[in-house]
Amino acid sequence: MGPKSRGLPETGFTGLEAAIVLIAFVVVASVFAYVVLAAGILFSEESRSTVHQGIREAGSSVTVTGTIYGVSNTPGFIDSVIVPVGLTAGSEPIDFTTVSVRFIGSTHKEIVAQNVPLIDVFPEHGCWSVQERLNANSDLLLDVGEQYVLNVTPEVRTDCKPYRSFAVEIKPAGRAALRVERTVPGSIGKVNLLN
Repeated sequence: MGPKSRGLPETGFTGLEAAIVLIAFVVVASVFAYVVLAAGILFSEESRSTVHQGIREAGSSVTVTGTIYGVSNTPGFIDSVIVPVGLTAGSEPIDFTTVSVRFIGSTHKEIVAQNVPLIDVFPEHGCWSVQERLNANSDLLLDVGEQYVLNVTPEVRTDCKPYRSFAVEIKPAGRAALRVERTVPGSIGKVNLLN
């Protein structure tokens, strides 16, 4: 005779026991999911702040705000490069007395000195100046909404001939440099659009 015939209760899961075990699994899974989710959110916030800090440090705080021109006073050469610059969004003001400029071509590299005075329409050869200040006050701090038009006149102009390429690097102290690369057109006039 089996257990049923003796009147003993059946052993096994009842519906109530199964529900209790299922609820226990759901609670444990919920707690685990909450812990994983909280850790993920904390990690993503730290990652986001690190990314934003990296962007602030790596990105240049200066940007080109208009068209770049080459001015020629010597037939067959660009003598000066005109670069309008302003602040990128969210950047701190820049003291332009601390800015350095380099002229880089395929045949030479040159550090272009600051002109004395710095505010000058026509800088000396081998110098750069702030040719014009738009929406600006009288100080040499490039603020939000202001625009400075730089006149970069390199000493060596071997890369300022037709079809040659060059780069102008504008670097504020303690910040990343803005690199502007251009190619001299095949035909050079007095004022030339540089693409």
